[in-house]
Amino acid sequence: MANVNLGTKAVGSTIKLKVNGSAKDFIVVHQGKPSSVYDDSCNGTWLLMKDIYTAFAFSSNNNFYKDSGIHIYLNGTFFNLIDTDIRNVIKQVKIPYQNDTSSGGSLATGANGLSTKVFLLSGYEVGWTTSDNIYFPRDGAKLDYFGSGSGGNSKRVAYNGSNAAAWWLRSSLTSSNDNVWLVNTDGSNYFDWYYHSYGVRPALILPSTLLVSDDGTVSTNTAPAITASSTNLGEKNAPFSFRYTVTDADGDTLTVTEKLDSKTTATRTGIASGTALTFGQGSTAENFQRILNGFHTIKITANDGKESTSLNATFTKSVTSASVTLTTPLTVEGDITVAVLQVTGSIPDDATFKVEVTNNAKDPSPVWQDATVEVQKGANIVFTNSAATNGAAFNFRVSVSRGASGTGGYIEAVSGAFQ
Repeated sequence: MANVNLGTKAVGSTIKLKVNGSAKDFIVVHQGKPSSVYDDSCNGTWLLMKDIYTAFAFSSNNNFYKDSGIHIYLNGTFFNLIDTDIRNVIKQVKIPYQNDTSSGGSLATGANGLSTKVFLLSGYEVGWTTSDNIYFPRDGAKLDYFGSGSGGNSKRVAYNGSNAAAWWLRSSLTSSNDNVWLVNTDGSNYFDWYYHSYGVRPALILPSTLLVSDDGTVSTNTAPAITASSTNLGEKNAPFSFRYTVTDADGDTLTVTEKLDSKTTATRTGIASGTALTFGQGSTAENFQRILNGFHTIKITANDGKESTSLNATFTKSVTSASVTLTTPLTVEGDITVAVLQVTGSIPDDATFKVEVTNNAKDPSPVWQDATVEVQKGANIVFTNSAATNGAAFNFRVSVSRGASGTGGYIEAVSGAFQ
């Protein structure tokens, strides 16, 4: 299933969170911070439980939300019923609220809002204002999911089982210490005594960066990260070390795949978080030789078994010369007097091409003889040197560099014989 950022989910979408071991539907009611009356902590994905979870008295004393039993219940008993992975990422936010409705009461907003993780929505958040009733506190701003006034009633209706039921808001009736605003069964507003029992629809805010699958399941997994000092590697004419580091905040082991121009060149498994690696295809002479001149793209992908992260880097290979020789000379008994050598490949006419041979390659200072003409003609090479202190040993060295035309070429093979 495809994963997308929670912050990209449309308002009205349904998200599933586990509560007490069972998946519950939550509606995305807003994305981001609703207005300036909210603290920046409220910038995230707002979720509201689709159905009523339980029935509960608002309080046993008055209509002050910050001291209410329902506030304590939501951030204690109910909070602890939420699946641990989700519980650990629910945002600690400061929501606007009416702080006391007596003569000394006031509205608390912004950084002075009520610190909470799970909360009830306010009258303003579900679309009502003092234009609907002068005794609504101005404790928030309309969330995008809800409509304004009575025109938004249908979006406010909630069910307890198969029947619509009234549910609490956190908004106190500002004219008394006794009453709290509710959403009625038809989505309209009314108020009642704080000690009566009505439905509870928990709301919470999650980080918008979390991932959600197309079935609504939220993942708290953190994707791997790949870092490198630079991804624009410039021009390369010799093997190079492109170093990068893979990390995983969850400590998962990683599978790392290296690609060159969309072709997989290496796969590494069981890589621990924090491991520094080097791109293999460019790091050795043998592998570098297999890369053609021109522009190339490296793609590094790290997968933790749940998500993948990729990093691209680019370089241009520009090799205008090459040389070939034997790492270990060929030794024989006796002397080496004649040889024949063939160089096959594609060598442009204006390239600088040189072939040298030696018959005393194991001596401290071998005698190198220019054999370019003989190789070009396919003729025998007659050695002029006859001294071999450490015994007869044959080697060659072929060098070629690009000419004025800029035309490239290659050496495919060097073959021959000697006696």
